[in-house]
Amino acid sequence: MSLPVAPVGQDPRLRPGGAAGPRAPRVAVGAGKGGVGTSTVTALLACTAAAAGSRVLLVDLAPHFGGLAALLDVRPGYTLADVKAGLPAEALAVAVTPSLSLINAARVPDQLSDTEHQLMLRRLAASVGAYDLVLIDAGASAASLRSAVRFGATRALTVTTHDRISLTATYAVLKLLHEQAPELRVDVIANRVSDTDASRLHEYLNAASVRFLARTVPFGGSIPDDPAFARTVATLGADEAAHGSPAFQVVRTLGEQLLADTGAPPFLRLLRQG
Repeated sequence: MSLPVAPVGQDPRLRPGGAAGPRAPRVAVGAGKGGVGTSTVTALLACTAAAAGSRVLLVDLAPHFGGLAALLDVRPGYTLADVKAGLPAEALAVAVTPSLSLINAARVPDQLSDTEHQLMLRRLAASVGAYDLVLIDAGASAASLRSAVRFGATRALTVTTHDRISLTATYAVLKLLHEQAPELRVDVIANRVSDTDASRLHEYLNAASVRFLARTVPFGGSIPDDPAFARTVATLGADEAAHGSPAFQVVRTLGEQLLADTGAPPFLRLLRQG
């Protein structure tokens, strides 16, 4: 059974005009190359956190417009171009479940210039209100990762697999985020990787980061390969598929850590010698 398609409308957890309110942790999920599963990881995180009772907002910044909406089986809804045309930013959210909402905030090139997109994104960022967790899917785009930082990301997860190209691209993400937001904590998530391979890839990335960026890279965890998940999503939707997925428990634990670690030190900064 698919998730019900909710009507597009104002989510009360978005505050009109950016009124003061509690600031939820904003976690950006990105990658250096496509095909490593950023949208799937983001959707799993959102569904597991929402199922545990957290109020979750998903913000889709990935270049391929509507990817999360398709994964979650909901209509994409309004866009930031509608905000430019006068729609209140708080009207963008689409209810996926009672505790999970989705906003499509990707730039559609023929509707908004890059400058206009950043201005509308800033307006949206000021409107996010009473959520427990905000997850931002930045996909495999440097521009989207920069937008996620401007949106106010308080933490980032970079998703990788164990192949050499993915590892090289992941280091490029670490370098980019280090340059854009030096104090931002960036965790490595190994997707579709065994625990042994995950340990090796983290050791490689952490060593490179220590050597060239003078900072450590926390290991967020490894998510086991689950070929049935994508097939199940097509018929049941991500929310239902997650509950039968071997990755569900791993991602639920990661989501709990994201909520619990918001006050933790972002990373260990190292001092260069000499």
